Amino acid sequence: MCREKKALRILLVISSLSVLAALGCGTYSPVAPSNSSMPGVENPAFATLLPASKGSDAAMRSAVASAMISAKDGGTVSNGYYSVYFAPGALKEDTEISIEMPEFPKAIVRLSPHGIQFDAQVILSLDLGMAAEMSDQWNVLWMNDVTGLWEGIGAFVQNGEVKTELMHFSDYGIDPKTRTQPEIEP
Repeated sequence: MCREKKALRILLVISSLSVLAALGCGTYSPVAPSNSSMPGVENPAFATLLPASKGSDAAMRSAVASAMISAKDGGTVSNGYYSVYFAPGALKEDTEISIEMPEFPKAIVRLSPHGIQFDAQVILSLDLGMAAEMSDQWNVLWMNDVTGLWEGIGAFVQNGEVKTELMHFSDYGIDPKTRTQPEIEP
């Protein structure tokens, strides 16, 4: 009887380890937003941002906004185009957060520190008044460093801003799904 119990325990341990090993071989990444329905793309047609003033294109390419965000209280960092809102408890410790627009006037933003993950809600938003295009639908894409492709994570429009919840920091871009040209007044 003792041998049977020992054999049953060994079989149970082996079965449990086999299940854990099979789960460990999946494609899930805690850093990657899950959106298997949309394959990545190499060169999406990102929105174009309007310059803040005449001749400001060069300044915007090199402009970086940063702020120290409290782990306890949360906070906001903004560069006049993009804003990142941190709920209290989103960060493990007080952290210097940076926003950069490396390809201005393309609606691409680099958020740093790269790869940082969050414990509570973090929202990225772009003021649609700063976009040259108008659209009924918007999408936010993130650069997957592993595949080298941009992958959609979705977005919603609220109070004149396109917004999305972030799971981690990376490069992000805003894409108008259906483009229309703004009406020009004579």
